[in-house]
Amino acid sequence: MKSIFTALLTICMTTTAFSQRYQVDTLYKNGPLDNRINVVILGDGFTEEQLPKFAEEAKKFADFFLAYNPYNDYRNYFNFFAIRTPSKESGTSNPGAAPDAYPDQPVGMKDTFFGVSFGYSIHRLVEVSKFDVLYGLMASHFPAYDLIVVLANTDYYGGSGGQIAVHTLNKDANTIGVHEIGHTFGRLSDEYWAGSLYGSETANMTANSDPATIRWKNWLDNPQIGIHKHGPEGDAAHWHKPANGTCLMEYLNQELCAVCNEATIERLLEYINPVEKIEPDTTGTVDVSLADKFKLTLLKPVRNTFEVQWRLNGKLLAFSGEELSLENMEVPDSARLTASVFDKTTLSRRKEARAERTHTVAWSLKSSIPAEFRIVTSPDSVCAGGEVVLTAHGCPVAPSWSTGETGKSITVQLNQSATYSSSCKPAGSATKTAEVHLKALPLPNATATNGGPYTAGQTIELAATGGVQYMWRGPLFFVANTANASIPLASVDQGGLYEVVVTDVNGCSKTVQTEVKVDPILSVPADLDVLVTVSPNPARDYMAFKTKLGGKSTIKLYDQSGRQQLSNTFEKKGETKLNLPAGIYLYRFTNGGRDVSGKIAVQ
Repeated sequence: MKSIFTALLTICMTTTAFSQRYQVDTLYKNGPLDNRINVVILGDGFTEEQLPKFAEEAKKFADFFLAYNPYNDYRNYFNFFAIRTPSKESGTSNPGAAPDAYPDQPVGMKDTFFGVSFGYSIHRLVEVSKFDVLYGLMASHFPAYDLIVVLANTDYYGGSGGQIAVHTLNKDANTIGVHEIGHTFGRLSDEYWAGSLYGSETANMTANSDPATIRWKNWLDNPQIGIHKHGPEGDAAHWHKPANGTCLMEYLNQELCAVCNEATIERLLEYINPVEKIEPDTTGTVDVSLADKFKLTLLKPVRNTFEVQWRLNGKLLAFSGEELSLENMEVPDSARLTASVFDKTTLSRRKEARAERTHTVAWSLKSSIPAEFRIVTSPDSVCAGGEVVLTAHGCPVAPSWSTGETGKSITVQLNQSATYSSSCKPAGSATKTAEVHLKALPLPNATATNGGPYTAGQTIELAATGGVQYMWRGPLFFVANTANASIPLASVDQGGLYEVVVTDVNGCSKTVQTEVKVDPILSVPADLDVLVTVSPNPARDYMAFKTKLGGKSTIKLYDQSGRQQLSNTFEKKGETKLNLPAGIYLYRFTNGGRDVSGKIAVQ
């Protein structure tokens, strides 16, 4: 695997190798060094007697990191190691020069292995000073590293990210470490304003504020993602971030936001080949009559999000597993078999991801058994409306089909069961024919209903029939996977179109919809005039209202979908212009703790 920090190789190679050897602990070994992200944890300020404490803290951080989102799904992609380097003195240097230095922290310099120190201008900026020692150690003890994490032996808060990630043993130490790795590994920016020096174009920082072109435009439908300025004025107002107080890159009590998760996952997948082993070998030509099984050994995430596609001579096969068996009769005189693997994780919405990180392997095939004229289908039964690829093998010329087409392969849409035939007419030889029967499986007799219309605060009841599996989707990110679903205390925003994918025992699916109406009006009293009079009704250009109640009153107008169209606050009487489409509208009048509702027609 290519080193993530290739820029450091020159430094490592020019540093004198360590003559003394230090113990290297294997914390987690999930695979070969050349196809894993190798994390090496170092300790500074731990004396010889304190090295067991360092080993304990290193293991604790490795466990925390591997359980943290989004790394937890890809924990098998990492190897973790720790190198025990003793310092002459215990602790971390504190120059005490920064204006934000902690008043209770002792000032003084420590003789430690890597010279880790609190900052001279920003106190919490804890950094390594002996880079030559650090890179010399890595060159001699673990040159195949990808990520270096340094634990500083102090309980005071601090850390830094960059070429390496550094953090202390503060009570928030592990979260500090993941934040700093966000800089080092994910190339993420802080989402608090750290100063003009740190303004730059990164995955989660940009000077562009155009929703159509901003780098995280694909995430703007996520409720927590937007376009937020780093500050109200100066350079801070020039830079934008995707989250506002809801991301680990700003506050330690938050997780990484969706945009930072995407950047981290894309960075991770950039360096890992998910295809770890191929059988048989792809060198040379494979005789299918001798070896008819093709197998991929994949490095899958914990929640498998891999999409595997097999193609024979460019035609997609109806198989998505990791081991494919081919019958000799399925293979033409010469063929090319390919298998492509793509991680379709929902943590990334990067449109170019499929093209950039689809991994493909290919075999050249042959068959030593004489060809016979035959039709191969993929598959021979589909759900009604599905497509089937028919391929004729064993014909030296382009065969003709009962559909009127000519060519080696055709694609048919199967709305009902049917038989297709093909004819092979080579010059000077007898005509050969072959046929195949395809079965169209009926779609489920699916229905979707609801018990509405509803008023705000009631429970929406959804019901679907016709299948064995159901997947509902609706407003405000509603999802459910049961035939019947309920939404208690419904709001007006939860009205709208709900759709459900109904799947039957044959795996055939049909999508049906039901429209839910949620009325914002809770009640309509019989004596409206007691509190408010609304006129004229029907109205055309304006609406007038008056009340005998004292104090401020409010009247709001809603359309039939529950969307507010106008609001007016008045005392005793008032009026408002109407610039609305013709129809029936609902109004709500409130004064103090009293409210009534009614309807008005607009012409």
